Amino acid sequence: MKRGLIFILFVLLILVDKPLYGNTFKGRVIDADTKEPIEGAVVAAIWRESKGTMTGPTTRFKESKETLTDKSGEWSIVGPEGYENKIISGFLHIMGVFVTESPVFIIYKPGYRTRNMPGYFETYSYVDRKHNIEGIVLIRPGDTRDDITEFSKKYGTSLPFIPVKEPERKLSALDFSFDYSKDFRKVGWQRGIGPFKVFTVIGLKKANTRQERLEALQGILKEGSQPILEKLMKEERTFLGL
Repeated sequence: MKRGLIFILFVLLILVDKPLYGNTFKGRVIDADTKEPIEGAVVAAIWRESKGTMTGPTTRFKESKETLTDKSGEWSIVGPEGYENKIISGFLHIMGVFVTESPVFIIYKPGYRTRNMPGYFETYSYVDRKHNIEGIVLIRPGDTRDDITEFSKKYGTSLPFIPVKEPERKLSALDFSFDYSKDFRKVGWQRGIGPFKVFTVIGLKKANTRQERLEALQGILKEGSQPILEKLMKEERTFLGL
């Protein structure tokens, strides 16, 4: 009985959740201060798969892909979207079948701080047609660790949101100040909307000291094989005399 139900759910997964297997993740990487594109930054996507168990989810590495940003700072990677936004695959996960999670992204360029270090920002389009909401999410925690702590306290699980028309076009053209305005407000998380699920602009801050460059290296948690990332990290270690 259980096998038959799993088979039916698997067929439904293929029919209903086709985007799970061929989503295009895309975005642009720019300098957080100058807003100029960063060419040659590596973007690595790491997929894990998990299943539900009586003691909690079990997770394992599945695959990884990587690419370099072009002269405009743009990149794209094709891969599974992840079960979190899929109803049928969510059922499979609960029943103890391994399903693919949404990817985790590593973005690295020697001489720059990494994503989530002080000074970075990320921004992406937010379109909720059901509630007639359209605009841009801007996550810009600040330039120090204390700023990041205060940002987390202020917004919690909500998102800082700036209402604008045609948000993806504005982001793609960099027709946006990337600073908070008096119009910003908070919105809640929506299924299927988030960084890298839609066109996302990442701003990286330059690493001005040796210590910052070391922290950028140490903050990268790789999984699987990323030869491009490894090459850039090796070059950085050589530069730092490690």
